[in-house]
Amino acid sequence: MKSLKFISLLFIFSCGGGGASDATSSSDSGNLINNGIYSYSPPIGTSTDNCVARSSSSNWSENFNETILDTSKWSFDEGCNNNGGGCNGNNELQNYTRNDSDNLFIDNGMLKIQPIYEQNIGSDNIPQDYTSAKIMTKDKFAIGSNSRITVCFKLPEGTGLWPAIWMLPYDGSLWPSGGEIDLIEAKGRSYPDQGSPTQNNIVSSAVHFGTEWPDHKYIVGESYSSIENTFQDYFHSMTLIFQENKIDFYIDNATNPHLSINPSIFPLNQYNYPFNRDYYLILNVAVGGNFDAGRIESSEICSDSMCSNFSDNPDKKRLLIDWIEYEVLN
Repeated sequence: MKSLKFISLLFIFSCGGGGASDATSSSDSGNLINNGIYSYSPPIGTSTDNCVARSSSSNWSENFNETILDTSKWSFDEGCNNNGGGCNGNNELQNYTRNDSDNLFIDNGMLKIQPIYEQNIGSDNIPQDYTSAKIMTKDKFAIGSNSRITVCFKLPEGTGLWPAIWMLPYDGSLWPSGGEIDLIEAKGRSYPDQGSPTQNNIVSSAVHFGTEWPDHKYIVGESYSSIENTFQDYFHSMTLIFQENKIDFYIDNATNPHLSINPSIFPLNQYNYPFNRDYYLILNVAVGGNFDAGRIESSEICSDSMCSNFSDNPDKKRLLIDWIEYEVLN
């Protein structure tokens, strides 16, 4: 039987302006909406594996029941996007492809994003050794405050894989002053290395903020599953309760957030609180880069569109999204 116990840790970091600060934690679990009290109560039961049950009151949903991606809801990012910090600002090793079914496809009612180890030249003429996919609701669907969004997901295994479910400002505000909200980030490495722990039972949520680069800071909360119920072997859900002056992150059917953000938390209280604006949702899998200190093992990543080097279980190397729901809270 899979254990549903989780351990959560909260860290505060500073980039470009100093070193890491002391870890801290937040116990504030109240949710204010329209001068009233909102308490998150997950639907009774589960959908896939550990994901919360589907809601009956969503305003927007994505079930991935069609055979191709619905481009009225999603757009593609492309290429390397080297902004001076390496590809996508993180020295990543992939080019994102546009509407390429080798890297992104729908199968059995699920979205699947699959990085591939293959030499290629991206849309901005940067040669890379990997391809992958990144989609977003930019210019198509805005996530506003006083709302809930839930994503049911399973993460890929492979050293160097970096799956992410996150949000950026819908109005195009510059980073990091406009804020970034990371629902889920994870490392694909499934083994401990150089003193770091096994990664397949760890996910992190975070917010990023600052003024102009390099004045960038972020607050991270890590959540640990049991080793019998990892994020790479079973589906889990992330629910974001997004309110004015408050953001709460919930794993599965928890009633207490594993990370809670408000304007009073240090060092966020040293800045203008950026998160009271609309955001758009992003789903992607990066390869390599700074997140796992540049670790990469090409032999642990699909070698072709069929993932024939892992033909016994190719989904193990893919980010799987079963469903997404968005609801405006009254």
